[in-house]
Amino acid sequence: MQMERLMYHVSHAYLQNPADCADAVQEALMKAWQKRHTLRDEGQFGPWLIRILKNQCKDMLKKRRRESLFPLEEDSALQPGPEPLHPVMEAVERLPAEQRLLILLHYKEGYSLQEMSHALHLPAGTIKSRMRSARKALSRTLLIEWEETI
Repeated sequence: MQMERLMYHVSHAYLQNPADCADAVQEALMKAWQKRHTLRDEGQFGPWLIRILKNQCKDMLKKRRRESLFPLEEDSALQPGPEPLHPVMEAVERLPAEQRLLILLHYKEGYSLQEMSHALHLPAGTIKSRMRSARKALSRTLLIEWEETI
């Protein structure tokens, strides 16, 4: 269950669309199953699976960018507009994917720095540094928005 939630948050940090997130997770699981023989250390299954998922999300983003060059008028007319988000969540959604992922895992899911380090297979110092950068970027964005409203 924890791995499922982590996979959803990783995919959402990149794709920001529930349907695409579900597709990415499913594709990553299928690829992992097909390539399971390439995993050398079973203790590294989680980070290996997350790496596959990140690559799947990046591939989907590339495809989305290519398709957005030639949008179909019919598709845009059928899709309802997004629901408005809380200003803080709007600012979080505008962060780069890696920063958005860390913010969501820490503040929304309650992961500790050690848990994020283990789940993402990154040193704790790297997680701390990236969290600091994410917080600074988030505070800059919120400050700019606040100043614009005054």
